Amino acid sequence: MTSPAAPGARGPLVRAGRRPVRVAKLRLAGAVGRRTVVAVVVLLAGCGGGDEPAPRPAAAPAAPVERVEPTAEEQIAALLEQRAAALEAGDARAYAATATAGRRRADRVHARRAARLRPSDVELVPLKVDVQGDRATARVVTSYALAGVHSGFQVERRMTLRRRGEWRVAAVQPRRGAPPWEIGDFVRRGARHFAILAPATLDVGDLPAALESGYAAMQDLLAGSRLRRRYLVLVTADAAQARALTTRIQGVETLAAISDAAIVQSGAAAQVDRVVGLRLLVVWQSFGALASEERERVVTHELTHAALAGTTSGRTPSWLSEGVALYVSGDRRPAAPGADLAALSRPHDIARLSGTAQSDAYATSSAAAFAIAERFGRRRLLRLHDVFNDPTLRGRPGPRLADRAVRRVLGIRLDEILS
Repeated sequence: MTSPAAPGARGPLVRAGRRPVRVAKLRLAGAVGRRTVVAVVVLLAGCGGGDEPAPRPAAAPAAPVERVEPTAEEQIAALLEQRAAALEAGDARAYAATATAGRRRADRVHARRAARLRPSDVELVPLKVDVQGDRATARVVTSYALAGVHSGFQVERRMTLRRRGEWRVAAVQPRRGAPPWEIGDFVRRGARHFAILAPATLDVGDLPAALESGYAAMQDLLAGSRLRRRYLVLVTADAAQARALTTRIQGVETLAAISDAAIVQSGAAAQVDRVVGLRLLVVWQSFGALASEERERVVTHELTHAALAGTTSGRTPSWLSEGVALYVSGDRRPAAPGADLAALSRPHDIARLSGTAQSDAYATSSAAAFAIAERFGRRRLLRLHDVFNDPTLRGRPGPRLADRAVRRVLGIRLDEILS
């Protein structure tokens, strides 16, 4: 299950601009530089020859330097830059100093937790600041990376700031979409193809083995170029932690693992331009209760979504994206009674279902993917998945587009796949 992020995608995307420039400091530095040049010129002019020194001309009065006070918006941008730098440096005291007194204790805890995870490229960039006297609210993009993981992460949150002489951060909302160090005390555990972050007190058992088994299955069934060398895996103790880490993913309480991707899509074919953030969330409360074989199946399913995130068009039918993941993970199910692929041909059709209806939809998707792979081969199944990125395949997401894609790649009608 993914959480893309752009118009036509399935979640929020935010764009960070350049870090704010401290205008006042630059102007003052320029003024000092000009005075230095003038002093040097006067000194050289007084070094002429002759027995008596030439009379020194009266110095012209220095022009007053205009002091430009930074605006409240510039002050807030500078404060957020300092806050980001302190977090990246692991300086708990400096990080807490950017907050109001009521937040400082929690901020010190968060900064110490973050230092153990080694965040890099930390930025807090204000998109919009609304100042009302000594109170301000700002939409702020938080972005960061983690050492050893080829992926960045972004989330937009709202900050409340107060001025008592200087601006300080008073509150951050909402709680969803928070970075891991604000959720709990996570530690890093290594595996060959995964960076695993899990609560310090949690024994993850055979999770590294299940992850590597899933990676091997993907290598066998997917093109190697689709796989990253290393993926980030966040293990949460319960569904509440998983919910706090995500933004718009629904039904977290019933899931054992979630593929969480933030992507940028564009064009008529809703092609993926860029995968902004990519990670696998494992909800240990549910995952730990599964048998070993089922753990491997769940991990492989979600890793398939992660591996295909960069090639899953915003027009891809839900039955196909879920069907491919079910096929790669070896999760074969018979089609539900009255199975209808047309009813599952929009990107979010399965996600909108629940209970028995959703289970039946997964069964239908599995039956369709296995039927295609066995009749036309695995490569044709993956080609069908990719064809929705082709702008020459015209149409809006839905049954008609799915039928055109199936006719183009397989040479049959959509309703013939399960016949």
